[in-house]
Amino acid sequence: MPDTATISIIANGKSYQVQPGSTIPDFLSRLQLAPYRVVVEHNHQALTPAEMKKQALQDGDNLEIVKVVAGG
Repeated sequence: MPDTATISIIANGKSYQVQPGSTIPDFLSRLQLAPYRVVVEHNHQALTPAEMKKQALQDGDNLEIVKVVAGG
C-alpha cells in the first residue's frame, strides 16, 4: 500500500518520495544543492529562480536538475 503521507516525483530519472507541500528549494536542500547553483526544469518547462522558489511539488512531477559550473 503506498504511503499517503508522501507524494512521488521523478528527478533526473530517479523516483523520490517527498512531503506534500514541499517546494523545489525544499527538495534541492534535501539533495544538498544550493538553488542558485542549479537550473531546474519542472515538467518540461525551465523555471526562473523566482518561479522555482514558489513552485510546490505535486504527485507525478518531473524535474530535470542541472548544476551550473563556471569556468574560464
